[in-house]
Amino acid sequence: MKILITGGKSAGTLKLLKAFEGHEVILADYGDTPAFGSSTYTFLSLGEANDAIAHNLLNVCLDHGVECLLPLHEFEVSQIAKSAVLFEEFNITVLLPSLIDLHKFFFPQQDIDPKCGWAIFVKGELKFPPAADEKLQTIGQEHDLNGVFYIPEQLDKPTAILFTIK
Repeated sequence: MKILITGGKSAGTLKLLKAFEGHEVILADYGDTPAFGSSTYTFLSLGEANDAIAHNLLNVCLDHGVECLLPLHEFEVSQIAKSAVLFEEFNITVLLPSLIDLHKFFFPQQDIDPKCGWAIFVKGELKFPPAADEKLQTIGQEHDLNGVFYIPEQLDKPTAILFTIK
């Protein structure tokens, strides 16, 4: 599967790469991007950020044959969630909660411990980490999670917080 992950220049994005082994990954970001890649990913510039984020990302996904989009910038999340149905019409899976559920999981990143564990879910199914406990799998299924989430362990009842970058 070919996946496009935004925020490609961030350290937070790079730590997610291990979850996508065996997939063709494009790390995309706004402005200048590195001119090098590796055997596990390539870089792509999205140009300058503007008000047409969803339109721009849809065009990039179509131009590069992307099957899955993981938007990580905080400023992209709402716009892409609003346009997720359009992406789905072009067979592009958007890894975000539905627009209706987005407010339950979307918190400012300064409120989150960066050492907190994270997990990837696709339509409620846990995809990463592979050896997770049953509690983590249950969280994904109960909330039909879709995307990358921090899972704070110190809480009595674990919750999920959408993984984003500034």
